[in-house]
Amino acid sequence: MYPTPPPSPPLNGIRSPDDRLGDILADRLRLTGILGVGAYGVVYTAIDIHTNIPYAVKALNKIGLDSRQQAFQQREIQLHHEASHHPNVVSMVKIMATYDCTFVVLEFCPEGDLFSSITEKGLYLDNDTMAKHAFLQILDSVDFCHSIGIYHRDLKPENILVSDGGWTVKLADFGLATKENFTNDFGCGSTFYMSPGLPATHLDPMMSGA
Repeated sequence: MYPTPPPSPPLNGIRSPDDRLGDILADRLRLTGILGVGAYGVVYTAIDIHTNIPYAVKALNKIGLDSRQQAFQQREIQLHHEASHHPNVVSMVKIMATYDCTFVVLEFCPEGDLFSSITEKGLYLDNDTMAKHAFLQILDSVDFCHSIGIYHRDLKPENILVSDGGWTVKLADFGLATKENFTNDFGCGSTFYMSPGLPATHLDPMMSGA
């Protein structure tokens, strides 16, 4: 097992995120926009050209990865696939691959993440009923993950997607997830959501989860 994310791969030979816009995957999914860019890949918006159904597509680079990086990437896909059977986990629809990239097709949540719903939209302000409903869904999704031996390790509002005007929330981003019951990892997760008792000076910036 590889509990700690390895360093990001070199950028040599990797297409820029914008270069893929307009690409059609498997003669069906057209990449239409960029939702986010991370160390290992890019999340795109996509449209099924036959049904007009929108999707999110996570493009994971395969070029320049060593065996440890490949194993870490494969673990993210596998654990998300196992967890996505729960209604409050973002569904994994399909996996496609080219010589340089693995494309993970996910359900699209157009209303964004819980962080922006709270801080920018004030969606749950003075609505205790909706806030409680959302929180119980988060608990259900985490409880399900734990019941099948998956530990997310990066729970935060940015990794929870929102739909139905805030009434439905779904857990996303299994990049730091593990099946290890015990780990020697230190500083795994996102710095802003660490326990107050954990000195920030001891955190590895590579483990920030950003």
